[in-house]
Amino acid sequence: MVDQFALFSTKQFTNKLKFLPYVLVGIAVFALNSNPENHPYLQIYITLLEAKLGIAAVYFLSKKFGKINKEKHST
Repeated sequence: MVDQFALFSTKQFTNKLKFLPYVLVGIAVFALNSNPENHPYLQIYITLLEAKLGIAAVYFLSKKFGKINKEKHST
């Protein structure tokens, strides 16, 4: 019974981690684009650059959290 509870809570925790990379990238994008004093073309360029880097960051963070999830299930 305790093992089932531990597994259930681990699953809930890892399900919440699936959205963490998206949250981290979203916070970074908002922080970099929130300055209204930037030139509009610079803001567009930063947004396009963030989109490309954000996709890569989400991919690598998802892989990292996926490895953490696999390590918890193997023990």
